[in-house]
Amino acid sequence: MPQMDYEPFAGIIQRALQARGTAEGDLARDPRYLAPGYVVRMCAALARAAAECSGRDVALDEVIRLERTCTGADYHHKLALRCAQLAG
Repeated sequence: MPQMDYEPFAGIIQRALQARGTAEGDLARDPRYLAPGYVVRMCAALARAAAECSGRDVALDEVIRLERTCTGADYHHKLALRCAQLAG
């Protein structure tokens, strides 16, 4: 995945995708979000980064909703772009 201009979001996503399945609980469904553990942890990191960039609180629920709208071969690009827009 190219690093694009959507840092730090693109890097967070790239690292999460590369490491998925390597930690215990990565593929287990989170009971609250009904998503794999690695996705929830990635979204939490994205929410923290968006909050840091924007200077406002960014809820994990908000990033989870964004993540669910991203599909296809350009998933990582869409998610990084939407997180950058959220932090905008």
